[in-house]
Amino acid sequence: MSILIFKADAKAKIIYQGDTTSNHIYLTFDDGYSAKNTELILDTLLEKKVPATFFIEGEFLTQNPILIRRIANEQTLANHTFSHKDITKMTNDAFRKDILAFEAEALRITGKPVTKYFRPPMGKINDAKIEILDELGYTIFNWDVSYYDYVYNDDRGTEYALNQLLKQTKNGSVILMHTLTKSNAKVLGTAIDKLKEKGFVFSDLKEFL
Repeated sequence: MSILIFKADAKAKIIYQGDTTSNHIYLTFDDGYSAKNTELILDTLLEKKVPATFFIEGEFLTQNPILIRRIANEQTLANHTFSHKDITKMTNDAFRKDILAFEAEALRITGKPVTKYFRPPMGKINDAKIEILDELGYTIFNWDVSYYDYVYNDDRGTEYALNQLLKQTKNGSVILMHTLTKSNAKVLGTAIDKLKEKGFVFSDLKEFL
């Protein structure tokens, strides 16, 4: 598998994209600030039988336990930090406590350990944080497909979202979408259908392990 690597040591990896000779693609969602949008997205994924990973931050985790349990049961719940801060500006001790706080809260809510996939807020990370995540057993995922969809009151519409997804997605793509905009929730089913028509297969991030 072809993987782009941000190297801190021989074991530490940041995955941006999968095998570029394979038609497998990987759908991921960040943050989860809108419970209603997240519910619609989960409904669509269930209907289309498509796997996805949800990188959730701490506030949404604690405020939406029923929805978090649904994510953990139907899809993959993963760690986006508890505080959603720029981790490159955190001390190592503070960062470690943040990651463990997310794990503890996720376990309390769902009754099972969180899947040890990590996405740094805003994609920012440094060698020290990579080493800590490696020690804690995490695989780090960034992305190679993204677009402007992370400001809830500046929604550019379903046509924009669909065009960006169709234009950018290629073999092995790790797709980043946010649950903040209504357009993402509304267009997801159409986007899945059209990407399948192009020959892509939606796969689980566990293929990387």
